[in-house]
Amino acid sequence: GDRGAVAILDVARSAVLATLDAHTDVVRCMCALPDGGLATGGGPQDRSVRVWARSQWEDQPREERGGDAVPVRREATQTLSAPGYVFALAALPDANPGGSKLFALACARYNTVRICL
Repeated sequence: GDRGAVAILDVARSAVLATLDAHTDVVRCMCALPDGGLATGGGPQDRSVRVWARSQWEDQPREERGGDAVPVRREATQTLSAPGYVFALAALPDANPGGSKLFALACARYNTVRICL
């Protein structure tokens, strides 16, 4: 079936770093995370939020990538099914002075917001 994928681009070099391809439906929304990662929300058939680590798309030597091939990542670091189908994502970083590197993820659909820690 149709799949949702996200291409990670390096605009300065006009290069595709990786393709994140784990959703089984369109990618409805995305959110940059405080740790440099990315959260993606799948469409109504997928009903999941996937959390990707920056290390999944950072540059790798061409020998490890198979020449000029763009790496395709099919497994996110974490898959959250509890939020379900969402329309918007927002990262909520620790606001305490000297706070941790932890953050919460707010997932919104219609008149409901779920907070995932």
